[in-house]
Amino acid sequence: MVMRNAFKLSVALVTLAGATAAWAEPAVDRSVKVAPGGLYEIVQNGADNDIYIAAVGPRGEDKGAIVRLDGKTLQPKGSIDVSTSPLYGLAINQTTQTLYGTDTRNGSVSAVDLATGKVVGTVKVGEKAHVRQVAVDEGANKVYVTVVGAMRGSDTPSAIWVIDGKSNTLDRVIAVPGISLTGLALDPAKKRIFSTGMSSNDVIVLDSDSGAVKARWPSGGENAINVAYDGTAQRLFVANQGNGVLGVINARDGSLIKAVPTGEGALSVAYNGAVDQIYVANRRAGTVSVVDAKTYEKLADLETGTFPQTIAINRADNSVYVTNKARGLPRDAAPGTPPVDDPKGDTVTLIRP
Repeated sequence: MVMRNAFKLSVALVTLAGATAAWAEPAVDRSVKVAPGGLYEIVQNGADNDIYIAAVGPRGEDKGAIVRLDGKTLQPKGSIDVSTSPLYGLAINQTTQTLYGTDTRNGSVSAVDLATGKVVGTVKVGEKAHVRQVAVDEGANKVYVTVVGAMRGSDTPSAIWVIDGKSNTLDRVIAVPGISLTGLALDPAKKRIFSTGMSSNDVIVLDSDSGAVKARWPSGGENAINVAYDGTAQRLFVANQGNGVLGVINARDGSLIKAVPTGEGALSVAYNGAVDQIYVANRRAGTVSVVDAKTYEKLADLETGTFPQTIAINRADNSVYVTNKARGLPRDAAPGTPPVDDPKGDTVTLIRP
């Protein structure tokens, strides 16, 4: 009888362990529509456990907003009106509770006080600089912004703007001519800036003090667009949009550790060391790949929405959030053309790791 009961208990434990393992596999929890649409970057705020989304609204309409959702339920909790200067790329200084955003249309960076929802600073250099990615060094209270290069009617070269977070004014400009700078990640401990050269298929390493280019490393794929940094294991994770490959780079010497095919149009990348997982938003494939950061095997390809755009991680419970853009009208669409009905676009998706 004792042996039989022990056997039953053993079977029950195995069954429970199997059920737990199945439950723990990466999976989509839910998705919600977010008005006014036109979704770009998403960030998570540890202070209130909420997420903030750059929503520029329909093309041709002045409806730009920063939409706030509850981090657990994805229910709306308000918005910040930025219609006069819609923001695309976002980053939060968790210490000062200041949100920084890039207005790619007008070539400026806005600083928003999250407590009041007011714009407390604007930085602009030249006319219509193609400002893109933002990253914050909270310890130094510095903000870094990539400038892809000249847009139509602009003579602003590729560069990295450095903003003083205390005054929210321009500190300096690091000129990086001849490279289409896109992605951005920081290594404050070693005073390094990592940026991706989209047309040159590489990672550019700069000294954050001098601004000097210290190295250029192959990205492991084509059209390097975004980069994430693992300071513990000294690795870079690069989304290569051209061939849909995640490049894993040794941040000590630039050697390629692994090239992992993820999906067509790999766009955004994020890393969570707490669960040792890498996330890649494959825009044209309509999926988010979850990659084991130890074995570099794909754990899942999750369908999140029409065009998976950007990724944020909740470090408190390891939730993953993804913005999905909607199919839009062609640029030459006649005025008054009805918008495209896209149920899976302009959504935010919650993934459980």
